[in-house]
Amino acid sequence: MAKIDLLGHTFISYESALRNIYWTELSQLIIEKYGNKKITDNQQVEEILLFGFDYMTTKFKDLISSEYYFTFFMYVFWLHEESINIYLKWIDGQRLDPITEEEFAGNRRILKAILEQGCDIDLTWGQFPDLNKLEELDEKIHHLLYVGHWMYQFADHIALHKMIEECFYIDFEHNMVGVQWQHHYGEAYNSLIPEVGDSYLRGAFELDIVPELVQKINQCFSIDYQWACDLIFSIKEKNNPENPSLETVDPRVLPKKLSNKFKISKNDATIFYEGLSISRKNKMSLKDLILKPYSMNRLQTRPILIYNIDGVDRALVGYNKWPESIMVLATNGINWNSMPKEWYSNPCMSDFIQKKALDHSKLLEDEVENKTNAIDLLFVRNVTSFKQHQGNNVNIENELCGEIDFIIVNENLRKIFVVDCKYNKARYEAIGYRTDETNFRAKYEPKMDKKNKWVSENVSVINEHFQIINRNKGIDFTGYSIETVFFINTPIFYMFNGKYKAIPLNEVSDYLLGRYKYPNIMVDYKDNDGNRVSGIIEHPYFMKPEVREVN
Repeated sequence: MAKIDLLGHTFISYESALRNIYWTELSQLIIEKYGNKKITDNQQVEEILLFGFDYMTTKFKDLISSEYYFTFFMYVFWLHEESINIYLKWIDGQRLDPITEEEFAGNRRILKAILEQGCDIDLTWGQFPDLNKLEELDEKIHHLLYVGHWMYQFADHIALHKMIEECFYIDFEHNMVGVQWQHHYGEAYNSLIPEVGDSYLRGAFELDIVPELVQKINQCFSIDYQWACDLIFSIKEKNNPENPSLETVDPRVLPKKLSNKFKISKNDATIFYEGLSISRKNKMSLKDLILKPYSMNRLQTRPILIYNIDGVDRALVGYNKWPESIMVLATNGINWNSMPKEWYSNPCMSDFIQKKALDHSKLLEDEVENKTNAIDLLFVRNVTSFKQHQGNNVNIENELCGEIDFIIVNENLRKIFVVDCKYNKARYEAIGYRTDETNFRAKYEPKMDKKNKWVSENVSVINEHFQIINRNKGIDFTGYSIETVFFINTPIFYMFNGKYKAIPLNEVSDYLLGRYKYPNIMVDYKDNDGNRVSGIIEHPYFMKPEVREVN
């Protein structure tokens, strides 16, 4: 498959035949350095994965840097605009067949990477090519899509290998390097990860804050956001009424006109547009672009793409890309205490983002409280001290314990749940999984250890508190078990591998009622020695758990 019509728009996928060029060369380089043998040593496997990542990123940069005409980047820009048209039809219910959702998302990600890295090149003007004579450009894009796909794949392999003990091994079938799962991990991964997307759609809890962001931009910059947006497209249409979509704009004109229109300082107007721009001044390196997917310095959240063409800066802005970037900026940035760094110099915007951070931390807790009330369980929220019959409260806001988000009691199950709520970004790749995994292992687990220990040793203190606040001296938690758990808004990799359970929001009610349990997984795989193994894997799934063989 190469270039196809997808939902009425043009879509290009990479050609697997390019394996004969890049994968063959990479395999030979690895064989020369490490030998043609099966490699299971963790450190050597990681070195080979890093070698593959470096190889692919170098090839990607070389392919892009060989383009000196703006023509190529205009074409990639047009393809990305086409991809947004396809995306809008897809989320409206139309099918992507014969393309998978994964390939479609990867294609869009690579197109953005091409456009961003082009900011580094001193370009020369060129006309948009005849759509019937695009073979040469299509061929270059095929190569970039193939190399880009493996560039991201190696990055994900490295992240997984760092998270999972003895994750991969390397082999060389027919002198071609292969990255293979060890143990039962491939079976477990393929069984569990597809569920993450479905569970996210059912359980994620986010607010659409685009209108709020627009209102705050108007207030803080003393402008009309819609006018500032329309200005760009009115200039494009004025300069090229027949085909304005690919017309560029002088970026220096934008703050001048905005400043004159609303009588604001040139500096404030410049800050506004610079916060929405990607140029060689603020673009990320290719490796950082891949390894830091949630940075605000990327086309994903900055719709104004600035190229240097014949020594002059020109801005390329898409009709589709602008609203998409603003949506991502609001939902993936503002909602997570992040915004363009340029905007932090505006005191009003800085105050806004700090307030959003405080509001945001309460969203998941409010939902948990609503669910707990709906199933009529005893609970306390945001506990820093416990009331006692003798009148002396027991303070826990200290090094021994720390504030507890929720203590929830199911008297029928004779169980006390010690809950910490963690509101996480939705993650779609292993690099994102590892970000959460690192946070949970290094930051959250040690705090949960303290809470678990303190509660286990002070059930009588908690018992008295519940008696007092419920005015019921008959409440008795003697013999109750303690379960310390994270409640999360969206699935994360930690829930498959963590020391403590991590329960997505959509499963919280069933979990508190004892109806939801981590599933056991049936696996059938070949072990490292080629022996067939069938059995059951229990949680945690990726920490070399014992396999119970099926009789």
